[in-house]
Amino acid sequence: MARLRECPCGSGEWPEAQHDARGIFLCYTCDKCEREKLSHYRPEVLTDSQYECDEAIDDDY
Repeated sequence: MARLRECPCGSGEWPEAQHDARGIFLCYTCDKCEREKLSHYRPEVLTDSQYECDEAIDDDY
């Protein structure tokens, strides 16, 4: 069982897992850092499950 921890950003809030449009884990964020952390990803990765990528994506992920 996973232990709950505070968000890595140092806000003291509890984080939530963020996933791309295909359900692949990206990072943990809280309300305070979500916008900044997700801004590092291309917008289509967050909204379009058919986004173009260079890497192979494992069907079992």
